[in-house]
Amino acid sequence: MKAGLYTYAWDLEAIGYNTAVGQIAEAGFTAVNLATAYHAGKFILPRNPQRKVYFSEDGSLYFMPDLSRYGKIKPRVNSMVSAEGDPVGRLSAAASKYGLEYVAWTVCLHNTWIGERHPDVTMHNAFGDPQLHSLSPAHPDVRAYLVALVGDLVRRYDVSAIELESPGYMGFAHGFHHEIYGVKLDAVQQRLLGISFNPVEIAGATAEGIDAANLRLRVASLIDDSWNRGRPVEIDGAPSQPVQDLLADEEFIAYEAWLNRQVVSLAEEVRAAIRAASSSTRIRHFAAMAAGEQPDVQDPLLATGDDILLGYAATPADAEAKVAAFAGAEKPLWGMLRSIAPDFPEPEGLEEIISTWKRSGVEGLDIYNFGLMSQPNFDAVARALNG
Repeated sequence: MKAGLYTYAWDLEAIGYNTAVGQIAEAGFTAVNLATAYHAGKFILPRNPQRKVYFSEDGSLYFMPDLSRYGKIKPRVNSMVSAEGDPVGRLSAAASKYGLEYVAWTVCLHNTWIGERHPDVTMHNAFGDPQLHSLSPAHPDVRAYLVALVGDLVRRYDVSAIELESPGYMGFAHGFHHEIYGVKLDAVQQRLLGISFNPVEIAGATAEGIDAANLRLRVASLIDDSWNRGRPVEIDGAPSQPVQDLLADEEFIAYEAWLNRQVVSLAEEVRAAIRAASSSTRIRHFAAMAAGEQPDVQDPLLATGDDILLGYAATPADAEAKVAAFAGAEKPLWGMLRSIAPDFPEPEGLEEIISTWKRSGVEGLDIYNFGLMSQPNFDAVARALNG
């Protein structure tokens, strides 16, 4: 069975590319899934010889882009990239030496660095506030940026597969640095706050006969009433009647369908750009992460890819259920496993779930994450893959 290992450049840089890739190959992996365009984070690195806690550079690329390909939005280039080379190039050379493939793990529209510099291209909530962590797939500048990025990457490197994370609307919840809420934020409030009303979206939907401006006011009024007038939008775990009326309104349904079409049409443009650069690069979407808060977009979005990433399983039963859920899909399926806490704080159970994925008939298995695993967990994964 094929097996890819999610990996960060800062671990490869610290350990050394040849040494790290040699360890990955010896453990039984067939591919290194390098975070090639990635967001901010704070990471504990148990096996990193240079540092144990690392803050990554938000929204940056780990290869040297051809800036002439990009429009208004220019990419942030990670500090590990220089005239002497970049992590993608160094990994590609080491992977070739050990017979491993390079998979481009690519975060698409989750980019706070760009959102801070171009708030006009982000999701906007019903009050008109930019949601800086999520770029709008409907905005032409965002579309041009992402299409340029994937074409740039695949044209210049031997990319076995590209795994596209966050290709659509991310919704409201994010886990932002020092998030502070002075109100109780229930699931319905989050659902309403996660509906995007960027001016470009309002104009585009209006041009198709949808009164998006009025919908924005209705959504804002429901949230404001909940916060300031004692009219909850969630009662006994269910949407209140006014929210139910909104969600059932044909105008609202049409607007959400319009937003979904922007996600899918962008994915189609991304596919075309990848295919123009490479006929062999596989395109993979995350089934469990593709839809964000727009459940109706998942199937047409997955249809634009070649393979389906089934999502992380923490138990053998979970893995079997994920395979069963996509049994009718006419695409190769990939299992996924988070071999770290909280799913697997200890190595116990890792060999069993990897064996389950092996028996399930999936095309391959993607495991997260090389630098975040403790040595006992890494050893357990290696035993299971080589067993």
